[in-house]
Amino acid sequence: MTAKKTWPRRNERRYGGVVSSPKSLHLAGKAEKTPSAARIWIASTYFAEGYPYSIVNNLAELVFASLGASLGAVGLTSLFHLPWNIKFLWAPLVDQYETKRRWLIGIEIALCIVMLAAALSVSNAVPMGALAAAFLALAFLSATHDVTIDGFYLEALDEREQSRFVGLRQLSYKLANLLVRGPAVILAGLVGWRFGLLALAVVMAGITLLHAKALPRRETPKRPISDLARSLAQPQWVAGVVALGGVIWLEGSFHLLGKLGRRLVPSLARVPFEGWIAVALALGVVALTLRSRSRATTQSPYRAAFSGFLAQPRAGLILAFVLLFRTGESFLQKMKWPFLRDQVHLTLEQYGIANGTFGVMASFAGTLLGGYLISRHGLRRWIWPFVIAQNGLHLLYVVLAKWALSGSVGLGAVTAIISIEHVGEGLGTAVFTVFLMRCCDPAHRAAHMAIVTALMSIGFTVAGIASGYLAQALGFVRYFGFTFVVTIPSMALIALVPHIDGRETSKP
Repeated sequence: MTAKKTWPRRNERRYGGVVSSPKSLHLAGKAEKTPSAARIWIASTYFAEGYPYSIVNNLAELVFASLGASLGAVGLTSLFHLPWNIKFLWAPLVDQYETKRRWLIGIEIALCIVMLAAALSVSNAVPMGALAAAFLALAFLSATHDVTIDGFYLEALDEREQSRFVGLRQLSYKLANLLVRGPAVILAGLVGWRFGLLALAVVMAGITLLHAKALPRRETPKRPISDLARSLAQPQWVAGVVALGGVIWLEGSFHLLGKLGRRLVPSLARVPFEGWIAVALALGVVALTLRSRSRATTQSPYRAAFSGFLAQPRAGLILAFVLLFRTGESFLQKMKWPFLRDQVHLTLEQYGIANGTFGVMASFAGTLLGGYLISRHGLRRWIWPFVIAQNGLHLLYVVLAKWALSGSVGLGAVTAIISIEHVGEGLGTAVFTVFLMRCCDPAHRAAHMAIVTALMSIGFTVAGIASGYLAQALGFVRYFGFTFVVTIPSMALIALVPHIDGRETSKP
């Protein structure tokens, strides 16, 4: 009997954070041969994740307003965020068909085509509905793109490297957001929205070409995409898509739900349509997870992704923690600009300097520092200091609101408070990102990441809708105190949730 051949440790190499034998080096490809190559694809993919997201969620209202859309129509552009709230519904498909690399590049090609179509739709001769359809398609593609990128990242890197590159991920994502909200808007003001959107499409095409060359090949292809096409052509899928589109069209055209709400409970008339969507999604997530938990994981790969998530230890606590973790931050960020504008009397230019320049740089620094320290010492050591930094610094705005009531506040003091708060936000982002990655089963990485990020997105949506009413009722001093109080439940859950010391698996 011959001894089993083993590869000496000195022959093993690290590619993108994964220790691989010569057999796996063939799968890794040439693009991943150095740590710098891994940093390139990590930075480019997360820039690509934030890029179309920012176009949909930051430019849509500007484009429609410039074309003369009514205020109601501009407000309905918030519906373009819907795919991010429900992306967990189709996320398991990314794990079950082809490879995440092929999904990623294929979606980016589709994004280029849709962005080109959106640019060509910016014309008085083209119905505004065509532009809305292009933005909605862009939103669905972008949400699926997010699922694919997060799954690819978890597939290519081990747990330590995932923590190490958290800062780089966030930096790249926020740089994309800054590019779209700053230079892209300025360019559109100079040359018009048609050529501005064409320029954005050209940038997307360059990113796609880079990924076609640089992304490593780490997966064995699964079922061909043709199987998925045949599945989606089934009547129940087609009927579901048509029904969803019909409901959105009816509400947008006739406000049926709003009229019904006013008849039943007059005070409900103050809740916008997107608010009801957020509440319905939150209830839908609960119903779907309870239903999935009652089914066997062997019934279908799609159902297995959801029930597999719920099979991990203390899954209910994980869901609650994810939903609540950024709630206080969501309340704070939504009312920050109205407070600084109306109470502190900051101009838009001053706010851009304080929040958009110094604040963003402070957030970058906090996230990079947090990711580095967690990768060195583990999440257990740093979770409490970083979470307290994220949430406790909200109280600085209580002090600032009291100062504003008693007299004028200098720009330097405002900038310092904003920057310190952003450092805490960056440290909290590092904690949350590492925790979310540990919640993902290797067999369903993309689907599980989509579930937790969709939950987080629902928390953002609900908090944003309620923030204006609460700030008006409480006043800014008490409102900012409230933004800290609502963080207490999530902090109480830290002692109970799993995965703080690493990913845990359920016992048979």
